[in-house]
Amino acid sequence: PVTTEYLESRNHIEETLNAVKDLNLPIFWFWPNVDAGADGTTTGIRAFREQFDLPHIHFFKNMEPTDFLRLLYNAKCLVGNSSVGIRECGFLGVPVVNIGSRQNLRARASNVFDVNYDRNEIKNSIHFCCITERPLKSKIYGEGDAGNKIATLLNNIPFIFHKTIQY
Repeated sequence: PVTTEYLESRNHIEETLNAVKDLNLPIFWFWPNVDAGADGTTTGIRAFREQFDLPHIHFFKNMEPTDFLRLLYNAKCLVGNSSVGIRECGFLGVPVVNIGSRQNLRARASNVFDVNYDRNEIKNSIHFCCITERPLKSKIYGEGDAGNKIATLLNNIPFIFHKTIQY
């Protein structure tokens, strides 16, 4: 859910679910984080599951990180509003249908297709991602070696501590 749009979270999730329910593709759906609006989102998901037969949609609350990355790398596209679509999918070259305003103003690579919470817009973007070539991998957020760069920097700067009493 978008925390500043939490009153719309139920409508947002219903538009997204309606966009994917008739797709003839296996779908792996991850439950939302516990942010403001999560109640509307989870209630909407539960109600939708009770109303429709959705054998092609598999719901997950969590997954091992390596399994998640393997799944992500092999996906036709990611659909949603997660930062994983902006950061990790750019690095992996996975197309993303980014829904709504949650990731506004974040730098993004050419793998991201921004849409509103409109089932037809979402569905059309998913179809586009499935029929076009995968985007090029992007290093907009780095090359995967940030930890080594940070360790080198910390190892090479002098550690100076000077206690100052401020009262």
